[in-house]
Amino acid sequence: MKNLLIVESPTKARTISRMLGNDYAIMASMGHVRDLPEHAFGVDIEHDFAPQYVDSARSAKIVRELRAAARKADAVYLAPDPDREGEAIAWHLAEVLKGTTKQPFHRVAFHEITRSAIERALAEKTTINMNLVDAQQARRVLDRIVGYQVSPLLWSRLEKGISAGRVQSVALRLVVERERAIDAFVPEEYWVFSLVFRTGDGREFACRLFKIDGKDFKITTGAEAETVLKSILDGAPPAVDRVATAERRRHAPPPFTTSTMQQAASNAFHFSATQTMRYAQELYEGVELGSAGSVGLITYMRTDSVTIAREAQEMARTFIAGTYGAEFVPAKPNFFKNKAAAQEAHEAIRPTDINRTPEAVAPYLEPALLKLYTLIWRRFTASQMSPCVQNLTTVDVAVTGADRRAYTFRATATVPVFPGFTRVFSEENTTKDESGEAAVLGSLQERQRLTVADAKREQKFTEPPPRYTEATLIKALEDNGIGRPSTYATILRTIQQRRYVSREQGRLVPTELGYKVCDFLVGHLPELFDVGFTAQMEQELDEIENGTIAWTAMMREFYEKFAPWLEKAKHCDAPAAETAGTLLEKLANVTFAPPEKRGRRTYDDAQF
Repeated sequence: MKNLLIVESPTKARTISRMLGNDYAIMASMGHVRDLPEHAFGVDIEHDFAPQYVDSARSAKIVRELRAAARKADAVYLAPDPDREGEAIAWHLAEVLKGTTKQPFHRVAFHEITRSAIERALAEKTTINMNLVDAQQARRVLDRIVGYQVSPLLWSRLEKGISAGRVQSVALRLVVERERAIDAFVPEEYWVFSLVFRTGDGREFACRLFKIDGKDFKITTGAEAETVLKSILDGAPPAVDRVATAERRRHAPPPFTTSTMQQAASNAFHFSATQTMRYAQELYEGVELGSAGSVGLITYMRTDSVTIAREAQEMARTFIAGTYGAEFVPAKPNFFKNKAAAQEAHEAIRPTDINRTPEAVAPYLEPALLKLYTLIWRRFTASQMSPCVQNLTTVDVAVTGADRRAYTFRATATVPVFPGFTRVFSEENTTKDESGEAAVLGSLQERQRLTVADAKREQKFTEPPPRYTEATLIKALEDNGIGRPSTYATILRTIQQRRYVSREQGRLVPTELGYKVCDFLVGHLPELFDVGFTAQMEQELDEIENGTIAWTAMMREFYEKFAPWLEKAKHCDAPAAETAGTLLEKLANVTFAPPEKRGRRTYDDAQF
């Protein structure tokens, strides 16, 4: 007899089977084996919001096979992904299999599919974490209540087939409000000034007007701009006011979380959030690397943590010293602070083995997978490297204008001193070396006289806020505490699939339907689709996960608010009481035709 180990996907099962040998039978559940019914509400509100789970038609055959295997097994190891959804899958598996075998059920969780991680997880087997299960159940029930009870309002007021979502509708609201801010934006004219100064020996450098009388300024008309420039050119000869050179140290960025990976992949490769997660899933579950077989290349890709395992950190430091030099390894390992809600026990997204460089795995990966793996590898490697060191030279040039006002022009130049982590990864599009400009600026002396070689004024206009891209919307959701790593891609996919939002040149634009849905929901259920309220619900789900509150208590508190909001929205277009009363009074004086019988039915206008 063998131990039975159950994961979600066949790919994951194949990768693990090559590591565990013949002592384990490894099977895939293909995701959830039970869920709320597809065509019914499935939540018993009267009995503490009890979910009414059903076996899906898709899972019937899988469950039969799992039960047959469980009967023969010495023990059952439940190994879905290490998050709320994975914990819920493990619990559902235990529920459907517990009548089949008397052998023990063990929960095992690993954040990377490597032999050492899996063996450690098996050695440290535990029980199902019901706090995680309850948090997932609460989210599922919340979403079902909002979706099933609010969507019919949209059908009756707007059109059939559309739907509301607890979180997706708030994401739509952000997109709509941004578009309206763009539409309402009124550009304002302003002017900028630049001068090219020349030293006595003929060297030149450009400066921009920085301050007037030591204060920020705003020149808003061409006439005023012409007056300012004339005053500067007719004023006293310019002179160097200040020369300063300072060392600037840029520290390495943290390794990727789900949201930062999605943002970076969007910016670098124009991947959608859904594409990024699909490619990351493949890298996590296992990729065929020739004679090495199927290998999981990255750690679990749904995480909001920037924590790194000590073992991985030490491996990275050894690799960096050997590849780039000891000076690229910081004296102490780099540690990064997690956000308050992040799961400290989870890890950031990183390569499972830093020695598998992008170049080493390139022959085995499809182009999209290689792009994402390279991005993850570089970001993680950089996160463990020394700071980038630069010298920043700043020069201020003073001009006393003909109008007796003090005009300060400023020029800056950056010179790389030590590349540090930028040797591997830089978020900047360019790493321009301004050594030439810095040499000129650094040679200047305070009070040194200069002449004006060229002068320009340029008209500009303020610009509206930019439309959201998938990357910036994910960041906005995260900054507002809306959604979690496992939901960002689904949120963005849903608002596009339902034709509420379209992508135009990579930007998210609300459709006419999107405007209508948003306006109705925000207009008639403003509290429910408030950004702050949605973030509060996410916090309460985290508290359920931490065992601070019971999920049923949280649901009761939510429903006490939700039910009156919904009832009010249902009657949003009903006439005012006084108007209805007046109409009914008038109808009392109307003489209706007598009832008329047609076939089996009697039609009575007075009764109607």
